[in-house]
Amino acid sequence: MKKILWKGLFNYSCGLERLFAYSYSKEQARIVMCRRLAKNHEVHPSIVLGMFDGSKDNFIIEEEKK
Repeated sequence: MKKILWKGLFNYSCGLERLFAYSYSKEQARIVMCRRLAKNHEVHPSIVLGMFDGSKDNFIIEEEKK
């Protein structure tokens, strides 16, 4: 099985962040991207994963087209 390149757009109250990640699934990409966001903002990953858990319409992850 081959990894897919995913593009994620995450809407914080202060702005929009775009990330890319290779993963096998969309859910795995969400977790990888949330961990990267947490590291960039110096917060615990559980905070970011809670913000972008799918209960609100505040992020989009889609397969990146070449």
